[in-house]
Amino acid sequence: MIPPRDLVLVAVVILAWGSNFSAMKLALEQVPPILFVGLRFAILVPLIVFFRRPAGWPAILAVGALINMGQFMFLFSGLAAGSSAGLASLIIQSQVPMTIVLAWAVYGERITLIQGLGIGLAALGLAGFGLASGGNITVQGLGLILCGALCWAVGNLVLRRLPGTDMLALFLWASLVPPLPMLGLSLLTETGAPWATITAISPAGWAAVIYVAVISTLLGYSIWGTLLSRHPAALITPFALMIPVVGVATAALVLGERVALAETVAGLVVLAGLCLAVFGQRYAARRAGRRRPPAP
Repeated sequence: MIPPRDLVLVAVVILAWGSNFSAMKLALEQVPPILFVGLRFAILVPLIVFFRRPAGWPAILAVGALINMGQFMFLFSGLAAGSSAGLASLIIQSQVPMTIVLAWAVYGERITLIQGLGIGLAALGLAGFGLASGGNITVQGLGLILCGALCWAVGNLVLRRLPGTDMLALFLWASLVPPLPMLGLSLLTETGAPWATITAISPAGWAAVIYVAVISTLLGYSIWGTLLSRHPAALITPFALMIPVVGVATAALVLGERVALAETVAGLVVLAGLCLAVFGQRYAARRAGRRRPPAP
């Protein structure tokens, strides 16, 4: 069972990451995706002087390459290639079943029947979300975002092996990884004049970039990593299925993306599946305890 303190942390992550997709979409109107990845992490690099190195270099490089660089390079490219912010927040959550299956295959983490049913119900709700979104995505965008989800899932396995690690310090140090490779790749594939692109960003664009860097990376991933280091992946990752609900609602408020009734119903199905996956096992155990006859 997750203690109340950690449930509050889960809620903070859901709100931070759900609102994050609208900020990404706004920033991508002014910054090409690969340059955006490098820029968002370059902003954080100076902060490492305040933190001791929290883990070995293999762990730092793995988190930096998989979560900081790989996930967001594919996600931002998918958004730019043709996906609404709300739908992107949905597709990236395919990392949930990916993480659970990988944790079972690699670490032997057990998945109970009730957890499986809850995750399946939430996945059904996510599928309903996708159908209700009216096909607001290209095939290229879908493929890129799924690649980002896989990077995130593999990165989650790395975090699972780092109990007791200062996750805020870890993600700050992992911010060393993306800037130079992303700048070089952007020079080759996006723009021959990245400095001109950077200086042309408006104050609103910078606000979006900083929001993504601070709220998503500094706040969201440090809390997420801490939760994964404390609890099994099958218990924590289903909470991420609520992020698309917040993402769609935020996109409707900030970007004017339309929310259909079917999307609302699908969101409630996701919530029901999440509750079953996280709390169902405890409820079943309590029921079984009540039915067990007292010892003679």
